[in-house]
Amino acid sequence: MKYPIHHVQVTVPDVEKAEAFYDQLFELLGYDISQKFKGYLEHADMQVIEYLGENFDFGICSPKKEYLQEQVDARKPGALQHLAFFAESRAAVDTFYQGLKQTEAKILHDEPREYKEKIAPHYYAVFFESPDGLRFEVFHYPE
Repeated sequence: MKYPIHHVQVTVPDVEKAEAFYDQLFELLGYDISQKFKGYLEHADMQVIEYLGENFDFGICSPKKEYLQEQVDARKPGALQHLAFFAESRAAVDTFYQGLKQTEAKILHDEPREYKEKIAPHYYAVFFESPDGLRFEVFHYPE
């Protein structure tokens, strides 16, 4: 039996400030952002915004008060190193990249390219960070 990932939630320093970026990002990824869930989870004392997809939901959450001054570091134990989204083609990666340039994302390694030396032959990707420093990737790798 398989147990596919259904949702991931990450903590961001300021949910309200981050919302505009994640609205843009998930719209570029094909999500209907009018379907997002936005609320306060009293049992966890946490604000949350969830971008609801057909097979995968992604949420951003507020930190505990004692962690408000902490900075995101992808290499810190327990942190999300990066999250990758699969694109159907290289052209889809390129189209995503054009939209990404209109956001506040920090694009890493410049424009999309093949990473045959470092990852695998025909692995085509763009890497970027949210304004808060969370790392993401959109890639195409032929089956």
